[in-house]
Amino acid sequence: MIERFLPVAGSAHAADLDRVLLGVHSHMAIQAVLWGLFFLYVLVRFRKGAQSRARHAGLRPLVPALAIGAVIAGDAILLATSALPAWLARGAPPSPSTPALELRVVAEQFAWNIHYPGPDGRFGRTGHEFIGAANPVGIDRTDPAARDDIGLLNVLMLPLGRPVIVHLSSRDVIHSFTLNEMRIRQDVMPGVTTRTWFTPVVAGRWDIACSQLCGLGHYRMRGEYTVLPINEWEEWLSSEVKLLSQ
Repeated sequence: MIERFLPVAGSAHAADLDRVLLGVHSHMAIQAVLWGLFFLYVLVRFRKGAQSRARHAGLRPLVPALAIGAVIAGDAILLATSALPAWLARGAPPSPSTPALELRVVAEQFAWNIHYPGPDGRFGRTGHEFIGAANPVGIDRTDPAARDDIGLLNVLMLPLGRPVIVHLSSRDVIHSFTLNEMRIRQDVMPGVTTRTWFTPVVAGRWDIACSQLCGLGHYRMRGEYTVLPINEWEEWLSSEVKLLSQ
């Protein structure tokens, strides 16, 4: 039901988080309806015509105690049956049985710098002195491990059905790496490298967003990410490596 009002569930864990969200909203909607009905009952029960003389005695203490107990019980059930299992499953790293694609994303005002390790799977050396318009990540091409590395600005290409691990860092202020369709939102702190991971299960093209107000140009900090079938993604990777050799 709630999926109608959300972006497409594009990752393996998205459905679990959506179920938690549906449970929370359903729980709150039930509470709102019941408390509204109780409020109407009180308005009628203690109206002036029925209570010609004011009395300090109200409802018996058992009634509000049962109501509050029901709210607490509902929260506990939601936590135990939905929220905690989803959180524990989300916190588990990707299974080593399927090799994960590891990427580096370096945030700055106001762009996302994407670093791919290339076919050899090894990240090469990077440095601020190498940063330029054609090298936004700052890859040191003299490093043998960096010769096949790919650096792109605001472009993230992902393979369908393969786990992805993203290493996040910031060059300046706090940012928030957000892929709404993957149900990913991770703060990016200067001086700290954080990780997030997910497995894309739906092909498509969407926006990378920053969910943290990071300056006057925050509205411009947008990128694009594309999920391709694995064979198309491998073709894209090969074409990018060929461009490096030209």
